[in-house]
Amino acid sequence: MRLLVLSLMLATGPALAQSGPTYDAKGLATCLADAGTGADAGPARHACIGRAAAQCMASPGGDTTAGMVECLDHEARDWDRLLNDRYRQVLQAAKAADAGLAGLGSAAAPAAPALQEAQRTWITFRDASCRYESLRFQGGTAGGPAAGDCVLRLTAEQALRLDAMAEGLE
Repeated sequence: MRLLVLSLMLATGPALAQSGPTYDAKGLATCLADAGTGADAGPARHACIGRAAAQCMASPGGDTTAGMVECLDHEARDWDRLLNDRYRQVLQAAKAADAGLAGLGSAAAPAAPALQEAQRTWITFRDASCRYESLRFQGGTAGGPAAGDCVLRLTAEQALRLDAMAEGLE
């Protein structure tokens, strides 16, 4: 009898399991496109931070601790992709400017290594800050969403900062 019950539980478990929250993979891109570009778009672009995750958390399953963490992580990864793309653009431009100045015999310190150091230091800052956000909850269930929200917001702010620098290159 126990074997029969166990078999039924295993067979129906996946069917009874609640699916995860729904994350709109185009939500951030749409929000940023609607916000536009240029100096005047800054506040509208900042308003996109957390919007896709909030919509995800409003979907079925998004109101659980695991669902919240999943939603926040999805959006943080979207911001991280934008951050890395803009970082590459800005770094490439800095390296080109450094080479141009060196070709002219300039004594100016190169900018590319300073940008690389700043980004590495920023990552350390973000990770330490978000670890602290989690620890503020002393192991409670709110620690995961707090850390996820921290990573999302700090990553988004850095992505927008680098985005503004990249816009200045065009």
